[in-house]
Amino acid sequence: MDKKIIKIILYVFIALIVIGFVLAILFPGVIQSWKDSGKEGVDKCKPQPGYTEESWKEHMGHHPDAYKECLT
Repeated sequence: MDKKIIKIILYVFIALIVIGFVLAILFPGVIQSWKDSGKEGVDKCKPQPGYTEESWKEHMGHHPDAYKECLT
């Protein structure tokens, strides 16, 4: 392969990683919501470790589709 093409692929890969980190920093609750979405038999309405009851309710409010049964 041409060295120019390899550099372009490398820059695109690095840019995707940087964008992923920026999104994870700006929207940290998305990761928790994604982890909670697949849990079976766990009460996802209870505050998770590191959250107060009030902050957990606020978190759930940002993800109404994932926590619809908790927000009624």
